[in-house]
Amino acid sequence: MARGDAPASTVEEYLDALPAADAAALRRVRDEILALVPGGDQRISYQVPCVTYRDRPLVSLSRARDHLSLHLQSPPLARALAGTVTDVRWSGATAHFTADAPPSRATLEQVVRGRIAEVDARLDARSAGRG
Repeated sequence: MARGDAPASTVEEYLDALPAADAAALRRVRDEILALVPGGDQRISYQVPCVTYRDRPLVSLSRARDHLSLHLQSPPLARALAGTVTDVRWSGATAHFTADAPPSRATLEQVVRGRIAEVDARLDARSAGRG
C-alpha cells in the first residue's frame, strides 16, 4: 500500500491489497524473517506489517510506488550493514528492494541477528536495573 491508502487492520489485509508480485515478495521476506525469529509474531504498526520479538518491534515491511522496503528500526545497525550488504539499496535505516530482487537469506539473517541482539540488550538492561 502506498501512503495515503486506507490502513489495513491485519498483515494479511495489507498484503492482499498489494499487486500480486509485490505481495508475494513481501510474504516471502516476512516468512523468512519469522522463521529466523524465535517466538516471532506479526502485527500492523504504523500502518505497515511489523515482525515482533519479545513483544517489541523488530523490523517492518512496506511497499512504495517503485520499491519494497525492509525497515530495520535501527540506524546504527543499518549503517553497520550498509558497508557489507549490497543486495539491497540503503536509505537511512531502510533497505529498499524490488519484487524480482528481494534481500538474500544471508542479508535477512544478518538483519535479524543484529536486531535480536539490540532488543535483548535493551530488555536485559532494563531487567538488570530493576534488580
